[in-house]
Amino acid sequence: MAAAKLSEGSVAMSGGTRGGAFFSGLLLGALIGATLAIVLAPEGGDDLRETLRGKAREASGRARDAAVDLAERAAVFAGDVKAGVDELYARGRSIVDEATSDEAGNTARKE
Repeated sequence: MAAAKLSEGSVAMSGGTRGGAFFSGLLLGALIGATLAIVLAPEGGDDLRETLRGKAREASGRARDAAVDLAERAAVFAGDVKAGVDELYARGRSIVDEATSDEAGNTARKE
């Protein structure tokens, strides 16, 4: 029984260290990749920074365009939903009015 508990504890600990090892490997790989990218870059530092700025501006513009497009789609969708809700409300209201008038007619006939 004690051996089983020890075994379970060691499995739990090894699971925890695997996650730590993965994270450490991920960080080490990112560091090595960044270092190699800087060393092997075909452009000088100033040119590289300017290229990166340009790419960042392009990405920013695309993100802005996508956000505008999404906002337009959301506005159209909201309008469609509102129209559907208004239609359902009107139908429900007419059903309630019909039921109320039928009930009033039935009450008047009974009296």
